[in-house]
Amino acid sequence: METLFDEAAIAGRMDELARDIVRDLGPSFVLAPVLTGGFIFGADLARAIYKAGGDPEIDFVQLASYGKGRESSGLVRVVKDFSVDLAGKTVLLVDDVLDSGRSLAHGKQMLRERKAAKMAVAVAVDKEKIRAVPIEADYSLFKAGGDAFLVGYGMDDAGKKRALPVVGAL
Repeated sequence: METLFDEAAIAGRMDELARDIVRDLGPSFVLAPVLTGGFIFGADLARAIYKAGGDPEIDFVQLASYGKGRESSGLVRVVKDFSVDLAGKTVLLVDDVLDSGRSLAHGKQMLRERKAAKMAVAVAVDKEKIRAVPIEADYSLFKAGGDAFLVGYGMDDAGKKRALPVVGAL
């Protein structure tokens, strides 16, 4: 594994990203990590947002499109839906990586159906590639090459390596 972004790089970028989010979205919004991959970045981001003067409500959605493979199946399955009423609220969807775009595009469609007033997307890593569906991240900690298979900081290889404190490429 090649380490792309170590713990110091992640921590160094987090406060700046949180300040940008609070500046743009205001102090009160719904922070919605996409499980399972988005929970580590989501937890770190929630604490950094609080330090930056925000106090987001936190809810989760669980979407699945990879299963145990290294490529998206092309189908997004809702495993756990949002729990709070999102109508009229600003919602920040948070995920580990923007790759094919299918899961985050599906999540944004769910927000539209629930009549969120404003929505944005934050990812730990934005892979620079042509997406399967048109979607872009509003906020990202880092950008990485589109061909890299990433692990750590929430990203996994068949359920393993998710807890690595770094972002690595296999």
